[in-house]
Amino acid sequence: MNIHPIFVHFPVALFTVYAILELIRFKKILVRREWFYIKLFLVVAGIVAAKIALATGEMAEHLSNDPTFHKIVEIHSLWANITTLIFSIIAIAYLISWINQDLSDFMTRLEQKKIIQKIWTILTNIQLFIMKSWVLVILALSGLFAVTTTGALGASIVYGPTVDPVVTFFYQLFVH
Repeated sequence: MNIHPIFVHFPVALFTVYAILELIRFKKILVRREWFYIKLFLVVAGIVAAKIALATGEMAEHLSNDPTFHKIVEIHSLWANITTLIFSIIAIAYLISWINQDLSDFMTRLEQKKIIQKIWTILTNIQLFIMKSWVLVILALSGLFAVTTTGALGASIVYGPTVDPVVTFFYQLFVH
């Protein structure tokens, strides 16, 4: 039984909404703390959903013996992993930012160990770079492209490569 289709739509929706919100760059909205928490929730929940979708996709991959099917599935799987990687980078940056801002007392106690302090300083510096607006916009756009590619290739597996112009475009671009 293929349960993959049940789970794939959650990361697609969560990542798409996250990316759109990340592209909204109005200062009035960006300064609101709630905006940060909404995006944090969307990207972290999207990662959890993506991990489930990846696992169920691995199970679904073994349902056919058709070599053409496996070629498309491998490319679809690659793009699913790229999507998850891009949004994982964003999610980790958001989580580090959240810990630094909201759990600073905990981190102060934890950083009493020199090695943890050094590692955390490195992670924080990476997080500060990723959280720059231009980097987040590039990552959000890249993630949006990756999730669109993954979805289009998934649609070509289920409905065929000519189901609509977007699916046909991505199929021709990556499979043919």
